[in-house]
Amino acid sequence: MSGSTRPLVLIVITCLAAITSMVSFAIWPVFLVTLGGEWGLSNIEIGWISGAYFVGYVAATPILVGLTDSIDAKRIFIGGSFATAIGSAGFALFADGFWSAVLTWSIVGAGLAGTYMPGLQILNARLSDARRIRAVPFYTSCFSLGTGVSFLLNGTLLAYVDHDIAAWVGAGSAFAAAIAVLLLVQSKVPQHRPASEARHPLDLRPAIRNRVAFSYILAYGAHTYELFAFRGWSFALFALIGARHGLSLGIVTGLVTALTLAGMAASIIGARLCLGNGRHRIISFVGMASVIVAAVSSLALSAPMWIALGCLFIYNVCIMLDSGALTAGVVSVAGEGDRGALLAVHSMVGFAGGSLGAPAVGMMLDLGGGGDRLDAWSGALLIMGLGSALVALIQWRAWRRHGFAV
Repeated sequence: MSGSTRPLVLIVITCLAAITSMVSFAIWPVFLVTLGGEWGLSNIEIGWISGAYFVGYVAATPILVGLTDSIDAKRIFIGGSFATAIGSAGFALFADGFWSAVLTWSIVGAGLAGTYMPGLQILNARLSDARRIRAVPFYTSCFSLGTGVSFLLNGTLLAYVDHDIAAWVGAGSAFAAAIAVLLLVQSKVPQHRPASEARHPLDLRPAIRNRVAFSYILAYGAHTYELFAFRGWSFALFALIGARHGLSLGIVTGLVTALTLAGMAASIIGARLCLGNGRHRIISFVGMASVIVAAVSSLALSAPMWIALGCLFIYNVCIMLDSGALTAGVVSVAGEGDRGALLAVHSMVGFAGGSLGAPAVGMMLDLGGGGDRLDAWSGALLIMGLGSALVALIQWRAWRRHGFAV
C-alpha cells in the first residue's frame, strides 16, 4: 500500500490509530466496580488484574519494540492491534474470575506493547530530526487521549451493558486501527547498519550503556508506577466520592474523562517547558511538586467535594507533566540504530513499574479496611506519591551529574 507521506497527515493517522487501538484500555478499571463484587475478589486481586495488563506489556516489549530497529514498525503495530483484539475477545468470552481475567487481560496488555512504542517508531523512521522531537510529546500525549476516550466510552457502557459487550467494542476498535495503518501508512524498510555495527534485535545493552538515556528510563519506571496506580483506580475513587455526594455515574464518567484529557495537555506542556530549560532539572522540580500535591490530596478526601476533586485533578496534572518529557529525553539522546533498543527498555522498565502500582493501591485498601473507606484511600494516595519522589531523586542526581543541557 502506498499510504501517506506528508508529515502532518502521517502524525494524525498514527495518533488516531493509537487512540483507536486503546478503546479497550479502561474496560477493567471501569467494570471492576461491579465485577470485583460479582467475582468475589479482594482489592489486591483487583489490583493484580490491573497489573496483569502491564505484565503482558513488559513480557512482549523486548521482542516487539526491539525488533523495530530491523523490521518496519508498521508491521509490528498491525500485529499488536490484532493481539489487542484477540485479548479483548477472550475477555468477553472467557473471563469469569481472577485467573481467567489475568490471562486475557495480559494479552490485551501485550497488544499495547505492539502499538504504543512501535507507533512512535513509525514516526521516528519517517520524520526528520526536528519534526521527530516536536512530534514525540504529541504522540505520547495521545496515550492520555486514548485512555480518556476509553474511560468515556466504557463508563457510558457500564450504565447500559455488561463487560462482554464493552470487550467486543474494544476488540472491534483494535481491528479497525490495524486496518487503518495497513492502508494509510506507507511501508518503510529500516536502514540497515554495516555488519560490523549490526545489533541483534533483542540486544538491549545500548540502553544501559547510554547513561543519560538510562536516567530517563529509571525515572519513567517510577512515573508509570504512580500514573497507572492512579489511572487503574481513579474511576473507583471518583465513584466513591460521587456516591457520597449524590453524583450520577454519568457525571463521574465525565469527570474521569476530563481528568485524562487534562493529562494529555499537561504532558505536552511539560515537554515544551523542558526545551531550553534543562530537562533533568524541570522534571525533578515537577516530581517534588507532585509529591506535595499527593500528600495534600490524601488529606483532602473528606473535605467538601469540590476541594477533594480539585486536589485530585491537580495531582493528575502534576503526574502527567513529566510523561512526554521523559520519553522525549530518551528519543533525543538515542542513536539511529539503537532507538528501538532504548525505547524497548524504556517501555519495559516503565510498564514494569506500572504493573506494581495498582496492586500496591489494592494492598493499601485492604489494609485500610476496604475501598469504601476514605482513610484507606488516603493511604493509597501516599503510596502513589512515592513514584514522584523517586522521579525527583533520580532526575536531581542526573542533573547534578550530566548538567543543564540534557
